[in-house]
Formats: sequence, structure tokens, C-alpha cells
Amino acid sequence: MTILYYTPTWEGFLTAVFEVFDRKRKGEQLSVRHPRERGETSLFPSEVLLPDAQKARRVEDGMKRLSPTLAETLYTAWLSELPGSEDDMVALLEMGFSIKRDPRGDLANPVVIRVNKAAKAAGWEAHRMLQFVRFVQTPEGIYAADIEPSCNILSLIGDHFHGRFNDQRLLIRDLRRRLVMVSQQGNWFIRELSPEEEIPPLPKDGIFEELWRGYFRAVSNPARQNLKLQQQFVPLRYRKHLTEFWETPRK
Repeated sequence: MTILYYTPTWEGFLTAVFEVFDRKRKGEQLSVRHPRERGETSLFPSEVLLPDAQKARRVEDGMKRLSPTLAETLYTAWLSELPGSEDDMVALLEMGFSIKRDPRGDLANPVVIRVNKAAKAAGWEAHRMLQFVRFVQTPEGIYAADIEPSCNILSLIGDHFHGRFNDQRLLIRDLRRRLVMVSQQGNWFIRELSPEEEIPPLPKDGIFEELWRGYFRAVSNPARQNLKLQQQFVPLRYRKHLTEFWETPRK
């Protein structure tokens, strides 16, 4: 078996899917892996694929013939970055092309269950990020926020924040993946930071931080404080970037 590592883009993943189907006809056994897994111990040979727009488009066209919504489900599942999700998505497509219809109808199939689980994980993380993004204003007049989500969800929340603040210049930085969502001049896009680019810390102790802390104090009722329930709704892993949980200004 050969492990195929793709570039961390949707086009890169679809290129890998095309290669799997093309080479399996020649008798090769292949497994698709996210590039973050490169360097892990493996007994199998590996290969790094470059994205190919034509191959990716052919895979997308094939998905559309099975169902107009299949590509959306697989894209959201891909954003989850759950281990093994790539091979599950390839297996789902193999099922679909074999039966020539949407394979998601078999809800008891383990592959369908795992792909749906991955898609729900990314969708739920995106939903939470709509509530847990906190902007600060930089000296350049840009509104910026930092997040470290468990899934790669910038593309799922970009429309929301661009639409709500389309008259402002926005940055949302995914520190875990070194990705930045940029909203400016009526448009928004995502760019990946190069290894040489630094990620400077956001400004400290600005007016927005104090407004969030004041709001949190105003709505809080110490007599009814339930820390266990609070942690259920706002897990600890999000609080690093939530201004209202900074009891005192950062130094």
C-alpha cells in the first residue's frame, strides 16, 4: 500500500481522490493522508501529490452527478480533520460510484456514519465559533481576533463575519493552522501564512476588552453562579481568547 499525502487544500484532497480511483484500476492499494501526518512512523511507502485543478474538477463533477449536496457534506467532513476521515470519504465515493446514486441513504453503513459524524463535528465547531470570536482594534484600524478551533472552520464562518461587518477591515487568525481570514473592500478570502511570517500578538487592554469585561460583570449573578454549567456551555479550551474571562488586564 502507498500513502498519498496531499497539499492541505480541498483541491489537493480531490486530486488525491482522483489518483486513488485512477490507480486502483491498475491494482494499486492506496491510502490518503493529511500532510500534518507526514513524519509519523509508517511501514508503507509514501508520495506527495501536487494539486491538479483538472483532476479535482472531474471528481467534483462526479459528486454532483450523484447528488447536488454530496460535495458540501464531504467538504465539511474534510474540514473536521478527524484521523482517518479521508479514507472514509474515499470509501463513501466508491460506494456512490458503484451504485450510481447518493450513498448517504444507507444510514446504517459504518462509513456513512463516520463521514456524517465528521461533518457534524466541523459544523458544530463553526457554530460555536460564531459565538466565541472576540475582536480587538489594532492601531491600523483593523478589527482582529484570534481563534484555535479543533476543526479547520474559517471557510465556514467567513461569510457570517464578512456580512455582519462588511464596512470594516477584519482579520480572524487561526493560530493552530496559521491561516488568516481577511475581509476588506467588499470581499473576503483566506490565506496561509508562510513559515517565515510572524504572528504578532494582538493589542492589549483596549476599549473592546473592557467593554466585554463590563458586560460580563453586568449580566453575572454571583448568587446563581454554576461553574460546572458554565464550563459545559463555554469549554475551557475556548477561554484563552474570550475577553470576558480575563479577570484583569493582560500584561
